[in-house]
Amino acid sequence: MPSTNIRPAALLRPIIVATLVAAVLDAAFSFVAYVVIDGRYNFESLLQYIASGLLGHEAFTHAGATGWLVAVLGFALHVLITLTVVLVYTAVLRPFARTRGRQVALGLLYGAAVWMFNTAVVLPLSGAAHEPFFAGWYIPFLIDHMLLVGLPIALFLGRRDSARHSPSARPGSLVAGVA
Repeated sequence: MPSTNIRPAALLRPIIVATLVAAVLDAAFSFVAYVVIDGRYNFESLLQYIASGLLGHEAFTHAGATGWLVAVLGFALHVLITLTVVLVYTAVLRPFARTRGRQVALGLLYGAAVWMFNTAVVLPLSGAAHEPFFAGWYIPFLIDHMLLVGLPIALFLGRRDSARHSPSARPGSLVAGVA
């Protein structure tokens, strides 16, 4: 396995940033897809849907302040799930993402794998209502996870290594920025 030669403490900031960026971008895409375009949820019920994986249908039975607390729980769960996704990438794939090209490829593939695992395994096991595999919003969310989850994770966690290993980092390189 390739060595990353980086202290675990130095990864803390990129892990936090990657988690927050991926969580917010994915949530924003979900908002546009399910609230603005599809009209399936409002903002509160969209976040309650995430909490329903833990609370079941009870997540939707609260209104007012209690409903918003369940929505906050949903967003917190979303961030926690995203943190788990970031940590798995960091442990398993980051050592192989030594160039910008590899970071992009691994990030896109990882994002797709995360979405497929989520829809094929996590959602069915959680008991949350969900669309059938490959139905409705499956392809748009697959692309969302590739571009707005996997790719940012790979890029935020790969910046330090890619600068040392790209041709543009070597003095006299004629191929600036090509990895």
